[in-house]
Amino acid sequence: MYARQFPTAAVTATDQSAAAVQSALATARANGLADRINVLQDDALSTFQDGAVDAVLLNPPFHIGAGVHAGAGLKMIEAAGRVLAPGGELWTVYNRHLAYLPALERHVGPTVVEGRNPKFTVTRSTRSAR
Repeated sequence: MYARQFPTAAVTATDQSAAAVQSALATARANGLADRINVLQDDALSTFQDGAVDAVLLNPPFHIGAGVHAGAGLKMIEAAGRVLAPGGELWTVYNRHLAYLPALERHVGPTVVEGRNPKFTVTRSTRSAR
């Protein structure tokens, strides 16, 4: 959807799961966007340099196996803060019961709740100057 809305943006989709990477590739192809979206297997943006991107869109997982655990999401928030350029934005959608706001503020910068419903929260965090 982002690649369609912003046709001049360079879009990279990542996931540590090989199956998720294959699914993202198939989705990009099915929507005629395979030439505009780079999909790669990566764990928490580990292959990205510090301050290298202008925007990150994140829907962090909150399970490890069958158990509820916010550790992976917190790792991804920290990684997003690392790779964002000053002034860059992190848009995050997450289950409302998760207390991610303090981590977003700490690892990225000022955070605004852009939307909320009974199940989800959507935030926009702006990377503070380093």
